[in-house]
Amino acid sequence: MKPKTIIIAILGALMLASCSDWTRTESVRLDIKYPWDQDPELWEDYKASLRAYKQTDHFLVYARLENSPERPANEKSFMRSLPDSLDIVSLTNADNFSRHDAEDMEWMRSVGTKVLYQIDFASRRDELSDAAKLGAYLDRAIASVRGNGLDGWSFTGTAKLEDALNAELSSLIVSRLSAARQEGQLLVFEGDPAFVSSADRQKIDLFVLGTEGMDYVHDVHMAVLSATSSLGIAEEKILLAASLERSISDEKLVENDAVMEMAEKVMAFGPLRGIAVYDLGVDYYSYDGNYVRTRQVIQTLNHSR
Repeated sequence: MKPKTIIIAILGALMLASCSDWTRTESVRLDIKYPWDQDPELWEDYKASLRAYKQTDHFLVYARLENSPERPANEKSFMRSLPDSLDIVSLTNADNFSRHDAEDMEWMRSVGTKVLYQIDFASRRDELSDAAKLGAYLDRAIASVRGNGLDGWSFTGTAKLEDALNAELSSLIVSRLSAARQEGQLLVFEGDPAFVSSADRQKIDLFVLGTEGMDYVHDVHMAVLSATSSLGIAEEKILLAASLERSISDEKLVENDAVMEMAEKVMAFGPLRGIAVYDLGVDYYSYDGNYVRTRQVIQTLNHSR
């Protein structure tokens, strides 16, 4: 081998050895300082301001959360990851309230967000059509709210004309939950408000109209007029439901984001009490995902937030 070739080979070997040093994987220690660690006093002031804001007269933003799924994929399944300015969250898997939920309750209380136990009677009517079974289930829901320090209940229902059993079961739900309600707790209905009898409607704190599947704002307006004019529900008790996964056509048949369009209608059709955001857990973490869009809704309705 020629001397020049030998030199080149040696240099190449040295370069390879040097490159391997550059590319060797090494663990790097990351010391993460959370906001509450950086300035605990300022952090407490922030939480106090949130609690104070939620005591003011403002448009409510309500959300559903599928808490504690069997196999949580990421933080989207936990209450602690919800926007801090959210007023109310209804747990759709409250029957399986877990130790993770219990841990998150301290945070929810610290920022003044109310947490409700959802009773999805609309989808479980066949299962709970027996008054004794429904009564036993309500007793468990009441005990869970008391035992876990939740802030009340939400329940769903679909009106069925001339259905005596439906009326009986609706009355049972309202009577049991309203009797169990303690100071500061809420009783919220989601769905067709005709499910609740005229005698029971004054016992409900908030009505979330079942508008999340509507394709036209005209239909939403008709639902509001039916609730206020036909059923006598006060505008200040009504929230419009909207899915983050849907669009809706406005008065000019232009298709728009359903949640943002519905936020505008909260003011235009009332003013009403606020908006209920559904399907929050889908597409949660992308740059323009549902967490960001929920924050936009809160700020649209309440500019100071």
